[in-house]
Amino acid sequence: MPDPPRFGVVEGGARVASPGPPLELAALGTGLVLVCGLMARLPSWRAELGAFQSLFFIAFAFYALALLRRGRAFGAHHVVLTVLVVAVAARIALLPVRPTLSDDVYRYVWEGRVAAAGLDPWRHAPDDPALAHLRDRAIHPHINHPGIASVYPPLAVAGFALVAWLSPTVMAFKLWVVLHDLALVVLLLVWARRHARDPALAIAYAWNPLVLVEYTGTGHADPTALVWLIAAFLLLRSRPAASALTAAAAVLVKLAPVAALPALWMRWPWRARLLALAAIGAGLVWLAAASQGPASGLGAWGFGWRNNELLFAGLAALTGETPARWVVLGATMAAALAFARRLEPTDAARATIKTGLLLSPVLHPWYLGWALALEPLRADERGAWRMAPWILLSLTAILSYGVLAPPGEGGAFHLPLAWRAVEYGAPAALALVLALARVPGGRGSRDRRD
Repeated sequence: MPDPPRFGVVEGGARVASPGPPLELAALGTGLVLVCGLMARLPSWRAELGAFQSLFFIAFAFYALALLRRGRAFGAHHVVLTVLVVAVAARIALLPVRPTLSDDVYRYVWEGRVAAAGLDPWRHAPDDPALAHLRDRAIHPHINHPGIASVYPPLAVAGFALVAWLSPTVMAFKLWVVLHDLALVVLLLVWARRHARDPALAIAYAWNPLVLVEYTGTGHADPTALVWLIAAFLLLRSRPAASALTAAAAVLVKLAPVAALPALWMRWPWRARLLALAAIGAGLVWLAAASQGPASGLGAWGFGWRNNELLFAGLAALTGETPARWVVLGATMAAALAFARRLEPTDAARATIKTGLLLSPVLHPWYLGWALALEPLRADERGAWRMAPWILLSLTAILSYGVLAPPGEGGAFHLPLAWRAVEYGAPAALALVLALARVPGGRGSRDRRD
C-alpha cells in the first residue's frame, strides 16, 4: 500500500498535503527530459552507440526511480499534470533526432508517396521500375528491403498517404507518430480517472525511455495502432459498438492487436461482434489479396524474418522454420482464448501479447511498447509489481543494437547468444526472484498472474 500523505499545518490549523512527493516526481521527470535533450544532441545514435546507450541507462534510472516512488505522489491533479507535461517535453526533446537505429520511417514516407500518387505499394516494391519517377535522394536510398512490397495493413498506408500528401518528410511522419503517442498517454490517464487508479502508473509507458527512443526518436509507427487498441478497452463497457470499431481500426493499422481480440470478443454483445468481424474480415481479406506475388511483403514478414528471438530459435531447431511459425501462431491464439476466459479483458490482452512476444521469431525493441502500454490498465493495480521484469527488459533490449560500440554489421547485426542471455536472462532472473519471494501486491491481496 502507498505511504500515507504527509501533512503540513497552515495558519488557522488547517492541514494540507505536503508538496514534497509531487515535487519529487516532477524533479525525476525533469531529469529524464534533460537526458533526452542530451541524447538528441548526438549526431548519430548508431555511430555513437556507446554514448547513446550510456545516456539511455541514465534516463532509465530517472524513469525507474519515478516508478518506484510513484506511491508517494499524492494529489491526483498535480500527478496527472506532471505525467503529461514530462511526457510532452521528453517527446519534444527527441522529435528532431535523425533516425539512425532503424530506417523504417523512410519506408513509411515512401509508401505514403506511392499511395498518394495513386499507385499500389502492395504490388510495387520500392525498386520496381514502375516507381522510378518517385525516387529521390532524401528518402529512397534509405529504404530497407527495397525488393519487398508493403507489409502494412490498409489503414496504416492510408495514414502514410495522408501525411505524404501534406508533407512527404521524415519530420512530418515522426510528428504524426508523436501525436498518436501523446493521445495514447491521455487515454491512459483517462482510464486511471474512470477506474479510480493511480494516474502515476501511466509513467510505465509515458516516460519509458525505450518508448521515447523508438517511437519519437526513431519514428516507429506502433502508437498509430496502439492508441486505437487502448480506446477499444476504454469504450468496452460504455459503448461496445465504438469499442468494436476502434479495435478493428487497430488491427487494420498493425496486425499485432489480433492477439487482443479474444479478450474483447468475450465481452462484446453480438452486434459489436458483427461490426468487428465485418470490418476486420473485409480489411484482412483485401490485404491478403493485395499482397500476392513474388515481392509480397506479407509473405516475407510472416515466413522469412527473424531477429532477436528468445524461444523461437530452439523451437525452429526442433521442428523446422515453417512448422515452428505455425506452432507459435497456434500457441499464441490458444493462450489468448485461455486468458480471455480466466482474466479481466485488459489483463488477458496483456498476457497474450507478452506470450506472443516471447514466442515470436521477431522481437524488435519497439515491440515491447505493446506490453508497456497495457501495464497501466491492470484490473488490480496492487499487482503492478509484476511488471518489473518487463520494465527491466525494456532496458536490456537496447543491447540488440550492439553493446556500447557500433557493430560492424550495421543494420544486419544480430546480438550474439551470450549477450542475448543477458538481455533476456536478467529479466527472467528478476521474475524468478519475485515469484519465489511472493511479493504481495497489497495487504491480503491475491493478484491475478500474467
